[in-house]
Amino acid sequence: MAKKQPIATTRVEKGDDGVYRWTYALNLFKNPAVLVTVLKIIVPLFSIPLIVTLIRTAIDNSWAEVWNENMWNSSIKMCIFILVLFIGIALLSYLIVAAMYKGKYIVHFTMDEKKLVHATDPVQQRKAGTMGALTMLAGAAARRPSVMGAGAIAAGRTTSTTELAMVRRIKVRRRFNLIKINQLLSHNQVYVPAEDFDMVLNFLREHCPKAK
Repeated sequence: MAKKQPIATTRVEKGDDGVYRWTYALNLFKNPAVLVTVLKIIVPLFSIPLIVTLIRTAIDNSWAEVWNENMWNSSIKMCIFILVLFIGIALLSYLIVAAMYKGKYIVHFTMDEKKLVHATDPVQQRKAGTMGALTMLAGAAARRPSVMGAGAIAAGRTTSTTELAMVRRIKVRRRFNLIKINQLLSHNQVYVPAEDFDMVLNFLREHCPKAK
């Protein structure tokens, strides 16, 4: 029996029950939204040791001396090496995962006046577990329990539900066909076809009264 193939991107449609539904096929090679999100986590995380080392070095020296004599001491070199190393690991891991997904990440969305649900396509749910496992390994390598925990959650979670009344911020990334809706402790990434982008954005703004 042939495997079910992931669905291509569909337009946003409103059902007889008043619920909007659509499927988005995110091209992982052409749309870097996921990669940008990963780098926004990794770069600040691994830049902290470098910044701390620079500050500690500067406490005992003038900035001129720090720049001319201590800029490339062993501690700073090591921090830079670790930062570059993990950026490289992130890029390689992203390419591996993108290849596992055959270049497309399929997401199903449902939206009504109270909530929005972001669900991984059933065909790709097992691969989502692998993606979470990679995050756990990265967290273990970096000795970051929070990153490991995020990976464990990702490995077991295939849906993300956002209560619109609890959304605090809406971020628009039109070039990525992306709308971010953020609650206090939860972020949801909503991918929308270009033809329906403004309609979905206006709907979210109307039904997220606490959002900025």
